[in-house]
Amino acid sequence: MAFTVKDFEDLLRILDRYPHWREELRRRILLEELEQLPRAHRRLSVRIGRIEKALAALAETVRKLAQDQRRHAAALAKVRKEVAEARAEADRRFAELAETQRRTEESLAAYRAETERRFAELAEAQRRHYEEFAAHRQEFLAYRAETERRFAELAEAQRRTEESLAAYRAETERRFAELAEAQRRHYEEFAAHRQEFLAYRAETERRFAELAEVLRRLVERVDRIEQDVGTLKDHDLRRRYAELAPSYFGGPNFRKVRVLTSSELVNRLLAALDEGKIEREDFEEARRIDLVVRGEWEGRTLHLALETSWTIDRRDVERAVQRARILQAVLGETWPAVAGSRLTEGARELLQRIREEGRPIVVAQDGGIEWPS
Repeated sequence: MAFTVKDFEDLLRILDRYPHWREELRRRILLEELEQLPRAHRRLSVRIGRIEKALAALAETVRKLAQDQRRHAAALAKVRKEVAEARAEADRRFAELAETQRRTEESLAAYRAETERRFAELAEAQRRHYEEFAAHRQEFLAYRAETERRFAELAEAQRRTEESLAAYRAETERRFAELAEAQRRHYEEFAAHRQEFLAYRAETERRFAELAEVLRRLVERVDRIEQDVGTLKDHDLRRRYAELAPSYFGGPNFRKVRVLTSSELVNRLLAALDEGKIEREDFEEARRIDLVVRGEWEGRTLHLALETSWTIDRRDVERAVQRARILQAVLGETWPAVAGSRLTEGARELLQRIREEGRPIVVAQDGGIEWPS
């Protein structure tokens, strides 16, 4: 008996009344191959998961090797360059693999969406157009063949990907082994060069020590020469002021200028020592004065306790002040005086303080005399 439209409408009413029959009808209509699609998808997902784990393990291996490489970077610059190139190549291949994986996942997602959409369309068409079942079955068979072909292509691509990954892993391990061997050789060469460098450094340090000793002796000789030159300058300066004291210090306010001789000074100091005016220490200090200049300052006798030095420093000023104090007890009114070519900053500060305190002091520079105001 033929299956009529009324029979189809009765079938639809029966399915509406017993919904659990729909699944059985769908299973018999859609065939067993479509039911295997989810299992095939799960198997593919499992294989992709294994690939991701293998990639993660390989990335961890690359990371550890990179850490080992960084520890020897200072001594193996050439090796670092090769490792950097290998790492860049690995990153590039990983990027390509990740891109391939991403495209695979996108294709699977698109395929899954497309399959679900077609299943929905097929179910709806099955409900509305059962009479066209035979035509749709042919279309489905063609679609199934295309699906199987695409799954076969995808499986083949996956197989090639796994083979490429295995080959790349083997190549990477081989190159890392070569890299480790090269690193070992470079370390041995570095150790040999280090011994050579240590010997060279020891020889260099010895030669530098010899050079430093020569330089030290040369500096000592220069220092002695400078001291001798300074002494000669000081002696010449003292001689000039001794010979030209009347010209340097003589003027309207300071007349009858002359320099006490060493014997005159020592005799006056000994007499003061015998009379108890000064102590033995004062005698020893005052007798070392460079020059004592005597004259009449505005009608009264005045002595200058003169310290001469090519460079007048703070210590020269202090000695002049101290010795002038001792000589004042012996000779009468005595002013400290310093003579030289230039003043240090310390000497300037001390002279300024003495003048601010109202104490007299005379400064002679290059023949020019600065008297107390």
